[in-house]
Amino acid sequence: MISIYSTRTMLKVIEQMKRARTFLLDMFFPEVKQFDTKEVDIDIVKGKRKLAPFVSPLKEGIVSDRAGYTTRTIKPPYIKLKRPITPAELQNRLPGETVYQGDITPDQRAAILLGKDLADLDDQITRREEHMAATAMQTGVITVVGEGISMTIDFGMAASHKITLTGTDLWSDTDDSNPYGDLTAWRRVIAQDSGLSANVAVFGTDAWDAFMQHPNIQKLLDLRRVDIGAIDPMELPNGVTYQGRLKGLALDLYTYEEWYYDESSSTEKPMIDSKKIVLGSTLAETTRSYGMIQDIKARTNFALPRFPKTWEEEEPSAMWLMLQSAPVVCPHQIDGFLVATVLA
Repeated sequence: MISIYSTRTMLKVIEQMKRARTFLLDMFFPEVKQFDTKEVDIDIVKGKRKLAPFVSPLKEGIVSDRAGYTTRTIKPPYIKLKRPITPAELQNRLPGETVYQGDITPDQRAAILLGKDLADLDDQITRREEHMAATAMQTGVITVVGEGISMTIDFGMAASHKITLTGTDLWSDTDDSNPYGDLTAWRRVIAQDSGLSANVAVFGTDAWDAFMQHPNIQKLLDLRRVDIGAIDPMELPNGVTYQGRLKGLALDLYTYEEWYYDESSSTEKPMIDSKKIVLGSTLAETTRSYGMIQDIKARTNFALPRFPKTWEEEEPSAMWLMLQSAPVVCPHQIDGFLVATVLA
């Protein structure tokens, strides 16, 4: 209860909304494609390094087949979020609003609530897209489970791109493990299978601690005559810390401290598993694809990444806000990524 007889100082409200972060989307999935169809074709490219065959100049030319790829047709998972604004909410003071009547009208309050709700719903969808990117890069698979839907989108990541260290190879074994050697070998796997050079390594928090505390790495960074690399942390937006660069591998090192709320366990989990490392090439062919908005009110343009709409109900009286999207992230060159679990 608020006592009107107490001296009160209205302080500016600092909203603590946890905004969605998009480091993985921005780094590895910058291209956006929008479709006005319910299904999207995903081309998975896996080329081969063929040698041109020799032939006598007196013989016919050798027919050379084009590099192959596989096409998978998927139906992007659909998202429909909605939220009501009721008359009762228009009578309640908003955060930061004066206690006394006359600061803003109920109509203005409705507009403010609508804007805040729209931003919140958009954040939830953006966070889902970031989670899809993180899952695709760490497993090669996106699992879609929800009301009336259950499917798996498999991008065909090879087993050789999903590494799990064991025994003395674990980075917790500071005597026998070799983190620098592992990064070198994994980068070569990506180069051999995709023709791309991995230029970014995203560390889980525990994996980064083990990497930096490892004598093998500390010794390399202490060398004075050989410029192996530099650890020069710099905090960036989106919960990202640029930790430095291993020049010998042309590899930029990042840690990503972002979480999502897991409904099944009622806990927050990291986007990048704390014990894992994801290596990737920013030149790998990828897209953020959006399928058709399945709403008749979007008929002038079904190809949209987001479609908001509002409507009113008479009984019980309420105004509804809905935000719809059909997103899917597509790592077409899945061989341009590798994930390694480096701690038990």
